[in-house]
Amino acid sequence: MPPFNGSARLFFLLIFLYLICLPYRAYAGGGFAGLMAGVTDSRDMDDTGNSVRLLFGPNITERLSLEFGLMDMGETTYDDPDVDFSNADDDNPPVFSNISHGDVTSTVATDSSQSVATYTGFASARPQSFLITFRYRIPLTGDLDFFLKTGANIWWADFDTVEIKAYQDGSLSRRVVKTRQTSAIDQISGGGFIWQAWKGMSIRAELETTALDSQEFERARFQLVTLGVQYDF
Repeated sequence: MPPFNGSARLFFLLIFLYLICLPYRAYAGGGFAGLMAGVTDSRDMDDTGNSVRLLFGPNITERLSLEFGLMDMGETTYDDPDVDFSNADDDNPPVFSNISHGDVTSTVATDSSQSVATYTGFASARPQSFLITFRYRIPLTGDLDFFLKTGANIWWADFDTVEIKAYQDGSLSRRVVKTRQTSAIDQISGGGFIWQAWKGMSIRAELETTALDSQEFERARFQLVTLGVQYDF
């Protein structure tokens, strides 16, 4: 995995806060582990997948917990650009639209070939994360708590770059020309509810938001709605 870009200071700040809180752990004791699943949404991407995560960590105080997590956000993609062949001829290659996530080059016809336009751009990625967050619980009833959380989303993603060729005769070719990996550290925050359904076992629902941003990955904001179970010990 390549070196992380982005807000590394946030990561070290969270570790520092955890070390400060260590003397208070005896007040609460215990910890938790949970499994969550849900949907991922983004206005910056054309299609998104489903997320799955494993959570675990210690209780620092009666209300404050440190959460570690492993998360798969599912595959996220951009649509291929649209092609207009209406004015294509020897001197005018086809025209691509919706090309903000790539670049287009064009060549005119020669004696041995027809005119062609080539789009090269970002196609899809599958972000995965290691999460470090602090969660603060606010009791509502004897069995129901509201919570807020914030922390670091240490993420990496394999992504594909696609090449699409549009020819004068109306034909298309498409191929993945490169698969690479990028990574960064961004903030993740949100809130939700924990309902103790049985002794030691709770149902947990939450809404979170995070923005993925690196040198290779154009900034995109995601919202995650998840539901799962949490075991407290």
